[in-house]
This record gives sequence, structure tokens and C-alpha cells, in this order.
Amino acid sequence: MKAGSIILLLLIMLAIASLCYLNMRAAEGCRVEFVNASGVVTTISVEVADTPQEQKKGLMYRTHMDDDEGMLFIFSEDATRYFWMKDTPIPLDMVFINSDYRIVDINYNATPNSEGVYTSKAICRYVIEVNGGFCREHWIGVGDQVKIFL
Repeated sequence: MKAGSIILLLLIMLAIASLCYLNMRAAEGCRVEFVNASGVVTTISVEVADTPQEQKKGLMYRTHMDDDEGMLFIFSEDATRYFWMKDTPIPLDMVFINSDYRIVDINYNATPNSEGVYTSKAICRYVIEVNGGFCREHWIGVGDQVKIFL
């Protein structure tokens, strides 16, 4: 086997292993509960993005996400967060959450495929991306509590 073929095979195996790892984490029941001001709980399943590579890709190239799904970005420290929608063809609500599990900001219906930057108005530790309109539909707002189950 030629060296180029071996490298290609290794890259394919690495890609498959990465996909299996993400699917395994989603299948393990990673979920988030939003508790709004009225005490109503809304639960979603989440994929976890906790490495720089996963966070950089996010939901890029996804053409569909179920109403009860999202992506949870976990960062190792509190900071202002910057997101964009490049190569993301579905509108998203971006929910910024501090280390006390309180929502500190929401960017509603981020424009698909936009290269504009969406910046959190406060420092945060977590970001959850859900379908655009999700937060308004479920009356989720700044100050609400979030529970994360990994």
C-alpha cells in the first residue's frame, strides 16, 4: 500500500471515530433544562462542543435540527463570547449562560450564513444554540435558570 493511501485511510478512520464519539455523547443522554421565569421546564437533547475543533465547527453545514435538539458549547473559563453563522444555513438562537447557570444574554434568530459577529453582552461559560425562535416560543429569557446534564 502506498504512503498516500495509508494516510487517506487513517484520516477516514479518524473522521469516523470522531463522528462515533459525538453520536455516543448524544446517545448518552446529554440534555439541558431551561427553567423560565414562570417555572416552566423545557428540555432538549444536546450535542456537546467542548474542544476548540468542535467549537469552531459548531453547527456549520447542518440543514436541519429537531425542535428538541441543540448544541452546548462548554468553555473552561468565563469570558465574553463571539459567534458567527458562516456556513450555518439554519437560523439559530444563541443562549449565553454564566457559571452560575443563569442566562445572561440571548441573540435571537441569528441570520443564516452571515459573517457578522454575535457577541455576548456579559461574560459567560456556556453557550447553547437552538433553532431560531425557540426561546420566544418557550418564553426563555435573560435571568432564567439552566440545568446541564452530561
